[in-house]
Amino acid sequence: MTKTALIIIIFLAAIAAGILVGPAPLESQILQLRIWRVVLGVFAGGVLAFCGCLLQGLFGNPLVEPYTLGSASGAALGASVGILIFGAINPALAFLGSLGVGFFVYVVARIEGGILRDRLILAGVVMSFLCSSLVMIIMVMGGRELYEVLYLLMGYLGTIIDATNRTMIIALIVVSLVLAALLYRFHRELDIISQGTETAASLGINIQRFSLILFFSSALLVGMTVSIVGAIGFVGLIVPHVSRLLFGPKHRFNLAASFILGATFLLFADMLSRTITVYELPVGVVTSLVGVPFFIYLYRK
Repeated sequence: MTKTALIIIIFLAAIAAGILVGPAPLESQILQLRIWRVVLGVFAGGVLAFCGCLLQGLFGNPLVEPYTLGSASGAALGASVGILIFGAINPALAFLGSLGVGFFVYVVARIEGGILRDRLILAGVVMSFLCSSLVMIIMVMGGRELYEVLYLLMGYLGTIIDATNRTMIIALIVVSLVLAALLYRFHRELDIISQGTETAASLGINIQRFSLILFFSSALLVGMTVSIVGAIGFVGLIVPHVSRLLFGPKHRFNLAASFILGATFLLFADMLSRTITVYELPVGVVTSLVGVPFFIYLYRK
């Protein structure tokens, strides 16, 4: 059995587990909620892992992902402002928050001739903490319950999909998948940049323009994802590494594999989040329990 076939089988098993596993009986209404939950898990896990693979290839840094760059926390900050003003998450504000924080981190890390990698990580981590604190202040001042704050900061796939938000969520998912498909076309450029910025420049790639396109697009994808499921960390950090171990360094395979593996990982994490305790945990708790030791391992290497 090939690696691709095995991954697809595991992915299908994760979908089945997401629908069937749980403490409640599978009545028609519960089944519908589970199916939407699986759809959101596939979408969020795939997009976050895809963005992580893009950013790691762009910056040549194995510790980079939307969460460590502050983009996810910035999107959560924008989403919290939308909740305070409009009473519901506004995707445009989530995108602006993601873009603003990500651009700030990019400017801080920018030096003559490239990106200072350590500065990139430190600035991203600091901005993540700052944005999380601001989200807490905004939500509490707005009279929101603590569980709403936790679900926004740690992620939650159990969003109720009804007539009021179904069209918007479907539109965001479709736009995200189309944008991811367009970004996939840059896999050759990412392979070249991975060999070094000097090599890429000598082959005619405009590094700054290309970096801004991918950075802006990743911020848009992260903003749309966070506006639906909240800020889920470490998916974009762990999964691209697993993909590279399985398929090698070529982004032609890694981007697609990261999407499928990210969806699989998040579906299993969500299954654990609603079965290991009596009360349902934010899915980001499970991804963090796996991601933090993995991050420490990578940083030591």
